[in-house]
Amino acid sequence: MAVLILGFPQDIHIHAVRWALDQVGVDHHVLYTPDMPGRLRASVHVSAASPATASFRSGTVHGATGRYDTVWYRRSGEAMRPPGMADADWTVAARECDHHVRSLRRCLAPDACWVNDLDAREQARLKMPQLIAARACGLAIPETLLSNDPEEIRRFYAEHRPHGVIFKLNVQTYWAGPGGASHVLFTTALRDEDLIDDEALSRCPAIYQRKIEKAYELRVTCMDERCYTVRLDSQSRDITRMDWRADLRAPLPPRLHALPPHVEERCIMLMRKLGLAFGCIDMIVTPQGEHVFLEVNEMGQFLWVEQDEPGCPMLRAFASLLIERRLDRSSRLVGSDRISFDEFLKSGTWERARADDDAHHVRYDALRAVSEL
Repeated sequence: MAVLILGFPQDIHIHAVRWALDQVGVDHHVLYTPDMPGRLRASVHVSAASPATASFRSGTVHGATGRYDTVWYRRSGEAMRPPGMADADWTVAARECDHHVRSLRRCLAPDACWVNDLDAREQARLKMPQLIAARACGLAIPETLLSNDPEEIRRFYAEHRPHGVIFKLNVQTYWAGPGGASHVLFTTALRDEDLIDDEALSRCPAIYQRKIEKAYELRVTCMDERCYTVRLDSQSRDITRMDWRADLRAPLPPRLHALPPHVEERCIMLMRKLGLAFGCIDMIVTPQGEHVFLEVNEMGQFLWVEQDEPGCPMLRAFASLLIERRLDRSSRLVGSDRISFDEFLKSGTWERARADDDAHHVRYDALRAVSEL
């Protein structure tokens, strides 16, 4: 049994899962795609006489087609520009690195169990196909417009103005401002003054949705057919009423929650329809008790749930999914209760792993990454 992990350096989820795999003696490799082209060497070979094969080497790690039973596609990660490379040269090389890594992924483990499947991942990262699939599975969804047409946006706003309209981007966006300060754009209530400038509305397509009244929100982490659900009391603070992630200094504590069986069944049905083995679903529960689907993050963060709610054994369950390649309500989790996020943090592995990443891998610019919660 061998697991390949695709991602980029300094990701605590990667190192926690590697530690968990070590606890049960499962062989694993990590492939940091931002090491391309600085430290990663990779090849893909195809001929008329045999199937395509791929191989890579990064430091002491060597991998090849046929070695891996499971691939965890945690993150993609852009190629990092080598020091001193001219702008014009890097424009060409960056594009070729991207194509090279994409080909490597396709050919390195074609028969392995992927979490998540390459094609399913690409579709599931688009919000509109998610909503269409959720509706087909019987989940309630908000009225939604994806547009850069000022007339359509104003028409949608006028129609739903009595309830309110929210604005958000397809991809959670972080950026560096003057002086190096970091900024993030969360879900925002749309105002009349936001609709004045045609140029501003047309230059950046965005998602517009009818505002849904909230009693509280749910985070449903689906691992194959097992769901771990926590409640987030977003309406308890002004700053989190519109977006539960907005209080970065004091994040909302998750609390274990029993998801109604018919809603859980529809969540699992949605995962199957999207072809995902793993995903984090965000839902609103209205004051009337209706469950409204917002989105599914196909590779969302999950360890923060266990950190504040030990009743959700997320690390052990995820390691079980990678090893067993399936997980349902009756599945026995691998290892013992000692495989937990808390035990990982106590072990000192995270500190050592960060130092190792700094020493042996290319420094990755986190603000260029898609930071997904």
